[in-house]
Parts: sequence; structure tokens; C-alpha cells
Amino acid sequence: MEVDVVIEQRFYRCENGYYWTDNAFSYEFWKRYLVSFSKVNIVARVKEVNIVPKAWKRVDGYDVGFVCLPHYIGPIGFLTTLPSLISILRSRRIEKRKVICRIPSILSAMYLWFSKPHVSEYGAEVVGDPADMFDKGASQSPLRSFYKWLFVSLLKSQCHSAYAISYVTQFSLQKRYPPKSDSFATHYSSIQLYTEDFFARQAYHYKTPIRLVCVGTLSQPYKGCDIMLNALAQLNKQEVLASLTWIGGGALLSEMREMACKLGIEQQVHFMGNVSVREEIREVLDNSDVFVLPSRQEGLPRALIEAMARSLVCIATDVGGVRELINETYIIQKDNTEQLVACLQSVQALSELARLDISSANYTKSQEYSDSVLMHRRKSLFETLIGS
Repeated sequence: MEVDVVIEQRFYRCENGYYWTDNAFSYEFWKRYLVSFSKVNIVARVKEVNIVPKAWKRVDGYDVGFVCLPHYIGPIGFLTTLPSLISILRSRRIEKRKVICRIPSILSAMYLWFSKPHVSEYGAEVVGDPADMFDKGASQSPLRSFYKWLFVSLLKSQCHSAYAISYVTQFSLQKRYPPKSDSFATHYSSIQLYTEDFFARQAYHYKTPIRLVCVGTLSQPYKGCDIMLNALAQLNKQEVLASLTWIGGGALLSEMREMACKLGIEQQVHFMGNVSVREEIREVLDNSDVFVLPSRQEGLPRALIEAMARSLVCIATDVGGVRELINETYIIQKDNTEQLVACLQSVQALSELARLDISSANYTKSQEYSDSVLMHRRKSLFETLIGS
């Protein structure tokens, strides 16, 4: 049985017909569906390109292909491509397959609208919370309030209508967006953690200056890079020596670099841009002292779990499923620079024994998200959907 997986991610197709990603969702990700399905059809926006940067990763491969939707960005682009989009989605009516929607997603809503009545039962993977995604500070769109209402309403409806559903959180998103009473419901993260992704620290010596690391896209302001930069500037004023490495690129990268310059901390900040090589990310994490997640919205933050798997002391904002991961002592309010600075100072003052205790707790918790553990839950959802 084939499966259509509908996703909001944008992909690229080069002249020879291969498909690529500039950050997440490479072929390795899609193989998880092949444990139960004979073929995966990725239903997503695709942009034609002439040049493929070395850092990009291949997406298509054996039994993984695409249903290409027109590429667009923003509401105007959406309206411009709408006729073509609807035509392609309608063509899926005649195809015998199962459907999994990665939500929240306007594309998933449209897929279900225009593919019915042939798709009445579908699976859903809830990967984020639009209430936080379109909250003040997380989105710059003038239509933010409308988008928040629209996507929250859509997500509630999609969760309640799904035949089989998974959430990235164990409790948090389920409270806001409950499944219907008779649906199959489970929880698993999109993260992929293998044996080589885990590392238990035996010693925890801070460097001077203390090395902070953040991982997050800069395509939207919701990852909170501005908050992190302001916190670093505040630490400077208090004569606390610290440096920051930010892994992740996007449209806001130049703006964040400019902000670092205005704050006078450009020599302390290293923007690495997008990094697709896992070994390189692991090396940065291993050479860091503290991981910080200053996000304004998350589902269950994969970057935080990956840092925990490398035994890092972690600080994170109180968003999504963060409370399911780390001790509340190191959870701060979003958009609260002063609280972040205070938490960083308290972490800096920890003894090595205390750091090792936190490190060990984070490492142990991260093992609950190893691929072998999560695959059992994923397969249960897949098999339930196939049997529908």
C-alpha cells in the first residue's frame, strides 16, 4: 500500500530530476514510512533550480517520490498558484493509497478537501502549535491574528477527524488539540537518534569564555535569536565572558548579523548558517558548554533533545513540550531577556558535580527518543491506518 505524506516543507528539483532539501527531511527521514508502506509519495511544494549547493541533501530515492505542488511563498503566491494547486490535488482522487498529514498545515486541509470522498480516513502527525507559531513576537505577518485563528481552528478540526493520530508531545499538544474518542492515538517525535548521536560526558569543565550554542532556523523570528543576542549583550555589561554559536540560516540571517554589530557583540557570535552534516553539528555541541533554546514556539524541540543526547546542560523557554524534557529550574518564560540572563548566570555558577548531575539527567531522558524506541510507535500508527 502506498502513502501520500502531505507536508508544508519546500523542496527543490534540479535539472536531472533529483529532489533536494536545504535543511531537514532528507531521504533518511522518509525511509521510516517504508517499514509499513510500499511507497512514499511526498506531497509538497517544489522549486526548480539549476545549481545544487554541496550542503543540500537528496530527498527522493528507492520507493520515495514526489507529488509536486507549485512553489509559492506567502498569501499572494498561494492565491496565484491556487488553480494549479487544486488541479493537482484533485488528481489524487483516483489513486489508491493511504494519507498522512503532517499538521498544522493549510496544504493538508486543501488535500483533504479536494481529494474527498475517496480519502475519508487519514492519519495525522501533529508537529507544532499554531497558537504559539502566530503569537505576538513569533510572527511578523500583518495577518498574524487571522492566521492564528485559522490555523488553530483547522488543527482542532483535523485532530478530531483523524482516524489515527500521533503527537510530538506526550501531553502538551493533546490538551489543546484532543483526538476524537475512538481514534488511535500515540506520540512520537520526528527526531532520528542513532547510537552515534549519544554521548555521555564523564567530565564537565567550562571554558573561558563560556561557550553557548543555539540551533534553529532563521527563516522566521520564532526561534528567538534576537532574544539570545540581547541576553549576550546583557552578559557583557555584567562582565560575564561568553560566546555564542548559532547553527541555522534563513532570511533573517543578515538582520541578526546586523543586530549583533549594533549590540557590539559581533566578535562573540558565530553564525554558521545551515549545517546538514550531523557529525559537524555533534562536534559543535561537544565543544559547547550550555545549549540554549530561546524559542517563541515549538512542538517538541528536536534540537533540544539532540543537545541532551550529547549530555549538555540546557536552558529552554516554556513552549510546546519543553516541560516534558528538562527540569523546570532551567525553563524560562519566552521573550524574557532578564530571566534568560539570570538563568545563564546561575548555570555558570554551578559546580562541576552539579553540571554532571544535570548532564546525566538530560542524557538519560534523551534515550527515550532513540529511533528504536520511537519506531515501534510509528509502526503502530502506520499499521492501524493500513487496516482502516
